[in-house]
Amino acid sequence: MTWWKSRTAAVPALDASALAFSELKELARSYDGYQREAVVAELVRRQDPRAIAILLVCVDDWVPGVGEAAKKGLASFMRDEFIGHWAHALPELAFAYRIRRTDLRALRAAIEDFLARNTDELERQAPVLDDAMRRWIFTLRLQRASAGPALLALLTQGALSRDPPTAQLCLNAADRLQSSSDRRKFFEIASRACLPRVRAAATRVLLGEKDFDVQRFARSMCFDTSAVVRSLVVNSSAVSREEFASRAAEILELPQVDARKTAALHVLHLLQDSRATGYARGLQASKVVPLRRLARWLVLCAAKDEEVDRELMEILADASPKVRRLAVEHIRRGASLPRPDALMRMGLERQEVAPEVMAMLRSGSPWDRLLFVMALMERGSLSGDLCHAVTIEVDSWCKAMANCYVPPKEAQKAAVAAFWSRRKELLSEESPRALLPYGFPSEMELHLRAFRII
Repeated sequence: MTWWKSRTAAVPALDASALAFSELKELARSYDGYQREAVVAELVRRQDPRAIAILLVCVDDWVPGVGEAAKKGLASFMRDEFIGHWAHALPELAFAYRIRRTDLRALRAAIEDFLARNTDELERQAPVLDDAMRRWIFTLRLQRASAGPALLALLTQGALSRDPPTAQLCLNAADRLQSSSDRRKFFEIASRACLPRVRAAATRVLLGEKDFDVQRFARSMCFDTSAVVRSLVVNSSAVSREEFASRAAEILELPQVDARKTAALHVLHLLQDSRATGYARGLQASKVVPLRRLARWLVLCAAKDEEVDRELMEILADASPKVRRLAVEHIRRGASLPRPDALMRMGLERQEVAPEVMAMLRSGSPWDRLLFVMALMERGSLSGDLCHAVTIEVDSWCKAMANCYVPPKEAQKAAVAAFWSRRKELLSEESPRALLPYGFPSEMELHLRAFRII
């Protein structure tokens, strides 16, 4: 726990001038407001720079005299020779930024103006810097940077970083570049950033630039690893569709399988090329998961009638959860559910598929949904994650049944009644603790009685 979150009992007959610094630090969190005020006044009088951290916490004191004295003391420590002590007080400074009870805008502005002149030294002497603090120091540098090469270099550095908020801050500050050539140069560099969101934002700007070789830029970005960037480039007016389609086909014909094939197949689909589905059928068994997922999706979109059910079952049998998720998303968008008995059989045979089967059955009969959960419990040997999923599913089923008016079929009615009669066996003392830790919800019996199943 941080030191400023604790309180200290008041000391009788306090003489602050006779106390050591460690004792003053402890009494700065005293329950007695008069003692806190005396401690702050003594710290300011001594001009000990170690007091910076204490004063940053005391500016939020509910006793007005304590807060005002702390503000005046901090103003006296805003000198370059004390920058090392400010660096060690950065956690307390972060606390001061979270204060909402007191208006500290003037104090924060003065601190930022002082520290912005010493950002390099501040970063060098800080014992620990988290991402938020590095971001804040970068913001100070950006506020102080003047227009020109220095600002361009700073914006470029931030846009190429791996920190999304810092990169977004630089993208938003690009309007500060007064020269159009500097602005274009910044976005050209940003289009090669490691973050897809930054590349997409830079691509969006450069595709709308005038007096710029948009076609050359589109050729270089068309097969980017980001699907958003590829979509922006292909849908722009600068694209030579025949050229990109032939390039994509050449990549797909190559014997080796790499990330470029995923991009090429996606580009061919975006161009609405008739060859996309044919290439996708040949790549459904690819070892590269993103490529296999895209190929499965394209084939599923082109499927008709009974082919849809077959494709969904093949997707559900895939070893990758990312590929199996396609089947769940397809059903959630309104597609017809495959045969429930085939779905449940697959979920019972392969436990890793059971979460996806539960998710798909939510779009079908609530009684099939309940039967699958009970069949899983009867089979036993459930993993910890699956026990947790079953517990959530039972709770979700009870809530959904509050608005359900679908009566069970006779076969469903008999199966549910048979499972319910063995509920003590389904949830015995040997069952994992994560599986319905409080037993079957009382609402479940009410719903079963309402539909005259029991």
